[in-house]
Amino acid sequence: MTTIGDNLRLTISPGSLSLQRAEVAPRPEGWVRLKVLACGICGTDLHLLHGMKMPLGAEYPVHPGHEVSAEVIEADVHSGFVPGSRVVLHPLLPCGGCDDCLSGRENHCASAEMLGVHRAGGLAREMIWRADRLVPADALDPDYAALLPDAVATAYHALRRSNLPRGGKLTVIGSGGVGTNVLQIARAIDPDVTIAAVVHSAGTAKRIEALGIPVVQGLDGAGRAMRDRFGAMDAAIDFSGAEAAPSEAIRMLRKGGRLVLGSVRDEKVSLATTWTGLMTREIEIVGSYSSTIDDLRAVTELVGSGRLSLAGLVSHRFALEDVEEAFDVLEKRPAGMVRVVVTT
Repeated sequence: MTTIGDNLRLTISPGSLSLQRAEVAPRPEGWVRLKVLACGICGTDLHLLHGMKMPLGAEYPVHPGHEVSAEVIEADVHSGFVPGSRVVLHPLLPCGGCDDCLSGRENHCASAEMLGVHRAGGLAREMIWRADRLVPADALDPDYAALLPDAVATAYHALRRSNLPRGGKLTVIGSGGVGTNVLQIARAIDPDVTIAAVVHSAGTAKRIEALGIPVVQGLDGAGRAMRDRFGAMDAAIDFSGAEAAPSEAIRMLRKGGRLVLGSVRDEKVSLATTWTGLMTREIEIVGSYSSTIDDLRAVTELVGSGRLSLAGLVSHRFALEDVEEAFDVLEKRPAGMVRVVVTT
């Protein structure tokens, strides 16, 4: 049943955002009606506010929010979800029938829709989402659970793409939220892994070193510095998007090593190397995009089991009614900001 009541939902058009009372769409069969508990906001939401080029099938105005933890209000009897249970939402809604979906690569589905872009998202009090895109999260703090679908599952997917061997050596370039999560997930999965980070600022270096992870500050010469300290790396993952990052990463890799590029940039990739250098060393360069539902299940289990801690990742919390202030903080990025979460 469609209701308006007290349901508030954020609406964004280029350059403007506003909270409005809104209808909650009727719940189709196979979908679940949800009470939003927490919703993270990130750079994608800022891009929406600034007027980004919309993906195929999406248009302004949009109702953002793709990092969502929620409580079930209503579900089909055989859905596996009951009212009162807590879940996290995978932000991609794939078709489920194409070759990519059927082979477990639903993040490549050409007709996938994105929560908060194509479909009304979680910066609202209530919403609906398809049952097969939900993961149980009863044991998790909702504020931290909201980070799992994007910043944590994306990190896990990038780590999988690296093909890092057991006991291997990994460098992460760019240690913001996603990069930091890559490092911590790698250590949670394999205590024998050697991990290190290349960071930009002294503040980030201090934060990463506090986690017991060695750092090299600055990209210039980082490839040689990593080799001198740890030997050649099995894999390097870049979430900095810096122009020099791919070249420095290649310099630190062993023969047969793999570079994973996870940053979203429209500029051309610059590689300060030769065809022969890549060929004779058999360096692999791959991309990593978003995540799959299996990635989300895996990180939810890691956190639920206590093997992975998200403590300290939420630095700012705001009520839905104060969402404009939350966007302002995200825009200005004050000292100490890590992740911003909106609660309802």
